[in-house]
Amino acid sequence: MNWLAELRRRLQFLFHRKRFEQDLGEEMNLHLELRAAESSPAAARQRFGNLTQTAEAGRRAWGWRFLETIVQDVRYGLRTLAANPGFAATAVLSLALGIGANTAIFSMLNAMMLRSLPVEDPHRLVQLQVAGEKQDYFTNPIWEQVRDHQQAFSGALTWSGDRFDLSVGGESHFAEGLWVSGDFFRVLGVSAMRGRLFTMDDDVHGGGHAGPVAVISYGFWKRHFGADPNILGKTVRLDRRPFAIIGVTPPWFTGLDVDRGYDVAIPLGCEPMLHTDSSALAARSWWWLRILGRLKPGETRQEAEARMKALAPEIDRATLPPDWDPDGKRRYLKRSFALDPAATGFSETGVRYRTALFTVMAVVGLVLLIACANIANLLLARAAARQREISVRMAIGAGRGRVMRQLMTESLLLSLLGAGGGLLFAIWGSHLLVRLLSKTGSELQLDVALDLRVLAFTIGIAILTGLLFGLAPALRATSVLPNQMLKEHARGMVAGTSRFNLGKALVTGQVALSLMLLVGAALFLGTLRNLLNTDLGFSRHNVLLIGANVMQANVPKTERSGVYRQIVERLREIPGVASASSSVMTPIAGMFWNNFVFPQGYSPKGNDDNLVYFNRISPGYFQTMRTPLLLGRDFSAHDDMSAPKVVIINESAAHRFFAPANPIGKTIGMDAGGSPGKKDVYQVIGVVKDAKYGAVGEAPQLTAYLTHAQDADPWPSVNFEVRSEIPADRLIPAIRSAIGGVNRGISLEFRNFETQVDESLLQTRMVALLSGFFGGLALLLAMIGLYGVTAYGVARRQAEIGIRMALGAQQGAVIWLVLRDVVMMSAAGAVLGLAASLAAGRLVASLLYGVKSYDPATLAIAALLLGAATGIAAYLPARRAARLDPMVALREE
Repeated sequence: MNWLAELRRRLQFLFHRKRFEQDLGEEMNLHLELRAAESSPAAARQRFGNLTQTAEAGRRAWGWRFLETIVQDVRYGLRTLAANPGFAATAVLSLALGIGANTAIFSMLNAMMLRSLPVEDPHRLVQLQVAGEKQDYFTNPIWEQVRDHQQAFSGALTWSGDRFDLSVGGESHFAEGLWVSGDFFRVLGVSAMRGRLFTMDDDVHGGGHAGPVAVISYGFWKRHFGADPNILGKTVRLDRRPFAIIGVTPPWFTGLDVDRGYDVAIPLGCEPMLHTDSSALAARSWWWLRILGRLKPGETRQEAEARMKALAPEIDRATLPPDWDPDGKRRYLKRSFALDPAATGFSETGVRYRTALFTVMAVVGLVLLIACANIANLLLARAAARQREISVRMAIGAGRGRVMRQLMTESLLLSLLGAGGGLLFAIWGSHLLVRLLSKTGSELQLDVALDLRVLAFTIGIAILTGLLFGLAPALRATSVLPNQMLKEHARGMVAGTSRFNLGKALVTGQVALSLMLLVGAALFLGTLRNLLNTDLGFSRHNVLLIGANVMQANVPKTERSGVYRQIVERLREIPGVASASSSVMTPIAGMFWNNFVFPQGYSPKGNDDNLVYFNRISPGYFQTMRTPLLLGRDFSAHDDMSAPKVVIINESAAHRFFAPANPIGKTIGMDAGGSPGKKDVYQVIGVVKDAKYGAVGEAPQLTAYLTHAQDADPWPSVNFEVRSEIPADRLIPAIRSAIGGVNRGISLEFRNFETQVDESLLQTRMVALLSGFFGGLALLLAMIGLYGVTAYGVARRQAEIGIRMALGAQQGAVIWLVLRDVVMMSAAGAVLGLAASLAAGRLVASLLYGVKSYDPATLAIAALLLGAATGIAAYLPARRAARLDPMVALREE
């Protein structure tokens, strides 16, 4: 236990140093007095030895010398920074922006991809996937087979996200919902904060013995029920159906989707109660469920995967969709299972914006490198000013390592102060990113709060940046012998040239990195401009979208088409409405409906050559959307169930299937729903202009339009489009009244079409705005760095410039003398930057639209902008040099 006693003694010395110093002084005085009593005081001091060395030896025996010198270095560094507030403020602000931006992006990545779920032992959770395919959704029949026959897990669960309407009619008010299996909470290890959670008895088709029950989240309990302590047993109406609340989950559990919290969870078996039209529980082609398993104790993921692969053929045979064609059935029966880790949960935002976030992370990383180069130049200039001080310290015995440690301590202090400011910037920046990626009325629920991983990242990047910008100046400052530095003439000639060359190298790197960021910003801004100006094939302005659902309004299937037609007629009668129509899907809504077609006289040339995207619409849809009709006619009231089936196709489909012939009157065969092998034949009656279907940046899709009136199985949900002559929001009360006049039970959701299209560009807009901002910041930092190096070079060559001017040199010659080095640095940096931009452009090609990564105009504009900025930064000190009074310069020398 001696080491514990030693540790205790050293800690006591560290925290009670003054008392130990006092005791040491008293003890040494006592020894001197005792020896002086035996002889003279002078002889006593001579026999005792050097008091200072003895005291220092005692301190080394009692404390940690290394720690003490670090504390001294920190104190000295803080005094040095306080004595140079301008330098300190510039450096700390630059680092705060760079480190803060990196930390903000990392906070997003941490929340979406790295942070483990707050459940029991999340690292033993695995997700079931189709082997060799990017498919992680399954049908309910597959889930039931897995649940009943798997031996690979200690427990399995399934779930799916949905929205439940809380209103009793009219405009909808949605709650974020979950369909979950009976063992969902047990497998996750989540306990109820109030009441109980689901069991297998609750997950029965049509509802369990307790009837339709629900579990609500802590946030929903507080927000919707005011944290009512008597919440158990009360009901919540979901899509007009009452569900008894049996439990509340803890505040820390918000579901498995990390960017989308949940409000209400209900058992999977209750699905037919809400979807009375067509339940998904028995559907073998409805892919909507994710499946997780918890590994057994001591079992590896590979062992569990082998068990699931062995079970796959049996499950495939039991769940084979009967209406698939022979080729599809053959591929289905060959499918197998794979397992992926699921400890971090799921993030749709992370999947969608992964490339964009890593691109922005690279951008802010380059900005931080530019800031480091800037500070390194500033430290080089400060080292030149402190060279005599450093030389004196080394001359009187300080080792090079000791001086370097002092200088590196100052650099690390700067980086840590910058990290402190960066954390504040990151808190604001991460919440700003969440807002940038959120859609209207549906903010992301990402938890971007600081945690140990984010703090560790920030501290790590602070230390790394401190080493990056501090090491080279520290090596330079201590590389020259003290006697050389103490000679006036040698001081300028020996240190100045090498230091100036290092500064020029750093500025060249800054120019190269800045050009890369400017090129990137120009490409992303050009992409955003192209997307905003692209021809959509329709007009998004002054259109109000109304999502309607008649599922709970007791409208029979046979009457739905008539109800939709009646609502469109009512909408057209509203004052201020220019036109109105209905459709199953609206453009750029993230929904897709496609199928294979068999055009008259056409032979497919590839697997997806005859794959067509569909929409079902009412007459007047193209007029409302402002999509030009190129050939033929629009749908009319005569195109009903008693008339021949008709279809309108877009120009890409007409060109693919019928060119060069006229497509009007041609026929297209399609698989008849529910009748394998049977095909319905549709006659082409019109051709419309190509219009965007799922995304603004997509290539023209082969598209076909069917009419509502010929739908034998109308969908319960439909969209109405209203083009207005007045601000669309002012029409909402009249629209609500008109639809209520047809059926007050219809659920309504209002959206602005322009907002829907704009929100599809969130990723592009975020990358463009952030890359533009940081590109401008990089340009500013490069200008500051170039200005500093040029000004330092002018000061170093002041005597030379004075002599040249005294001998008759003109101002223009002096300016060129200064700018010549700048031109060389800028040219070298531009060459390196252009080469790096061309290499990096291939990595972001998927984010570009309408512009190539090697676009000559973009590269030229970025280079010219950088050249102009660096020219301005260098001209200011060059002009000051040209106005120098030769006599003043020579007198100072």
